[in-house]
Amino acid sequence: MSTPTDQKEVMEKGEASTDQKEVIMEKGEASTDQKYNDWIAKVDDMVEWLYDYCDTHFRPTLEEKIADMEYQIGMCIHALDSIPQEKRQSEFESAVFELTKGRLYNSIPGCYKEEAEHHLVNATNLVPYLLDAWVSLGICFAKKRDYPRAKHYYQFVLTVKEDSMVLRQLADLELLYARGEFSPYVADNPPHHIDECIKYAQRAFALDDTDGSCLYILGSAYFSSFILDGGWNHDNTLRSLEAYEKAEKTHEMKSNPELQYDCGIVNRFLENYNKSLICLSDAAITDPSLDVLHQLKMTVQLLDKLEGLVQGKSNDKSKGKIKGKSKGKSKGKSKGKSTETSLSSLIQSLDTIDLNPSYNRATLDVLAEGPNKGLAVIGAVRCLVKYEYSTPLYHVLCDSNENSFVLTVFGIQKEAIKQGDQVTLLEPFCKFVDFEWEGKHYQFTSVRVNLVEQVLVNGNALSPSFAIRQPLRLYA
Repeated sequence: MSTPTDQKEVMEKGEASTDQKEVIMEKGEASTDQKYNDWIAKVDDMVEWLYDYCDTHFRPTLEEKIADMEYQIGMCIHALDSIPQEKRQSEFESAVFELTKGRLYNSIPGCYKEEAEHHLVNATNLVPYLLDAWVSLGICFAKKRDYPRAKHYYQFVLTVKEDSMVLRQLADLELLYARGEFSPYVADNPPHHIDECIKYAQRAFALDDTDGSCLYILGSAYFSSFILDGGWNHDNTLRSLEAYEKAEKTHEMKSNPELQYDCGIVNRFLENYNKSLICLSDAAITDPSLDVLHQLKMTVQLLDKLEGLVQGKSNDKSKGKIKGKSKGKSKGKSKGKSTETSLSSLIQSLDTIDLNPSYNRATLDVLAEGPNKGLAVIGAVRCLVKYEYSTPLYHVLCDSNENSFVLTVFGIQKEAIKQGDQVTLLEPFCKFVDFEWEGKHYQFTSVRVNLVEQVLVNGNALSPSFAIRQPLRLYA
């Protein structure tokens, strides 16, 4: 058997030699075959039951949920301690006993327990080649927010064998680290760790393409890439949604409330508002302890505002006055505006805005859903829509045919587009919103902008200084 000195040397190096790998695998398999008696099989089933219970038991509050889980952990610990001492005298039996107790204490999602660390360390000291103990210890230190040690333990196991579950845990570790959830450890380059997460998740999925948790992590990584790297790559939100929807179809993630919640947020960013509300509602019903009702209420309030403004039901009627400042002289026939100009005169002057001949002038009614290559729509900004969050920004515009629509803005600072501005949208990405929710019909058109290069204001290109390159703080 490996001595504690051998164990320490292997862990300090962070890898096992070829000979050590063979010894570890041989001893692990031999021990399993020779020592895996009835009590070990029974407590293994008990651990699996407890983890399933912790993953699927929901209560009105998080405190009640944790209290219920701690009660079940106590009952399982009591059952484990009832195993006679004479049935766990060998080092392997003692190590499995310590591993099992550590896993029981480690079963509450996201909750670090000192008792779990203590028993898992005991297991690795008794039998250094017990790989399940190292994996569980990695999970324990991830909950402790100790990124370096958790990663070290996972990578040690991978030097022995390529394992989909360990790769998935590494992917999750890199994702949480990139999101800033391991204080005082702070990632210097979050996008790099998102890329590492995606690589680990893809390796895990290649080994087990039925792993719903892996798909969930992959979807979260793509969404995090969208909001953390400052590039505002729309394709990453689509990849995120695709991975989430595949995860929803797996047995383990079906009706998972956290997946439903995240799917609701991504759909809202993609302006799939009906699907967003359905997902958020499902999450709220499944797990009332999640802070979902607030998101649901905020989304409905946002939709009410957008619908009302587009349909002209706000206090700012189309014949009213709009205040705004000129960004300077516009090119060609466009004139600078006074600080108070009627919306009707702004709309009438939209056709005078010069347009690059590589684009064809269009109005809202000729746009197709999705990207509209080679087209440009020019609109007057009626108002900025105020709501709880800073991103995305929502404006209501009118085109030259007096069609009102929503402008959804990512990646551009609030100061770049103001009420009363004349905005040119190049190759607009269009979304038609048309659905009913709780007896109310929502129907409007939205155009999405991600980058300063996609928009002109008062005939002029926006300065690069208006670009938002900093990550959104959704996870801080």
